[in-house]
Amino acid sequence: MPTDTFNKLPEEKKSKIVFAAKKEFARASLREASIKNIVEDAGIARGSFYQYFDSKEDLLQYLLKEHAEEMNKNLENTLKTTKGDIFEVFISIYDYMVDECINKGEVDFFKKIFEELKTSQDDIFAIDIKKYKPKKIEEYYNKVDKNKLKIKSEEELALLIRLLHAVTKKAVVSSFNYESKQKAKEDFLKQLEYIKYGILQT
Repeated sequence: MPTDTFNKLPEEKKSKIVFAAKKEFARASLREASIKNIVEDAGIARGSFYQYFDSKEDLLQYLLKEHAEEMNKNLENTLKTTKGDIFEVFISIYDYMVDECINKGEVDFFKKIFEELKTSQDDIFAIDIKKYKPKKIEEYYNKVDKNKLKIKSEEELALLIRLLHAVTKKAVVSSFNYESKQKAKEDFLKQLEYIKYGILQT
């Protein structure tokens, strides 16, 4: 996490460092990312970097932690406004990732992060980075409306959440390859319908 020295920097300077970092992490994997490129793009001395962060891993953790905190707020608000509709929660997660993050010009950054979360065997990424993911929805068991669900226990809810999480994560990653954002979301919603209502005719 950033030092007090970084936190006390003017917002403009902090923004330049964050922008340079996201640019570099979008270009290369965590292992291959270059601190040299980050400091040059940000216009700071290499020595200054280590006054702000312990390492490039520390910097990436900071970037992900900010988004995780925003995701948590979004999740909690959706649970409240939809009265615990678990499907609406995952639609809001999809919308946040696509609309809030990708549309802010950070598509390459998040695409690289998703790729690494999927394929990396690096202990640093698997342990240190993943701990800055948003809260697990299972933590909100009592806030989820289970009246219309075939859910009888926390274990069964966890199973449904794992399924919805896998579908949503894949849909977000797949949206990078769609020419139409609308078509990408339509396909995602169709998958949720199959889970929600089933696909066999009765």
